[in-house]
Amino acid sequence: MSSAEKRKHITFNPHLLDKESKRTLLLEKIEETVKTGKQDKKESQFPKICLKRFFGKENLTYYVIIKEDKDFIEVITAWKKKGR
Repeated sequence: MSSAEKRKHITFNPHLLDKESKRTLLLEKIEETVKTGKQDKKESQFPKICLKRFFGKENLTYYVIIKEDKDFIEVITAWKKKGR
């Protein structure tokens, strides 16, 4: 992502917020994945983009599906996986 894209406002889909406690997801990790994660080309399907980031200390990989708009990025859903 370019520096201009990193400055976009990040919004969360209500579906994600409803499921957050059941999946034990951390919003900070999701935001970090959106800002610094790499695109997973296998999972991405236009207009949705899949980003992934490995957090070594916790040994977790976060996957985040986003939709990118001109002014903001909407996080549609997210999940985590143990290991890489």
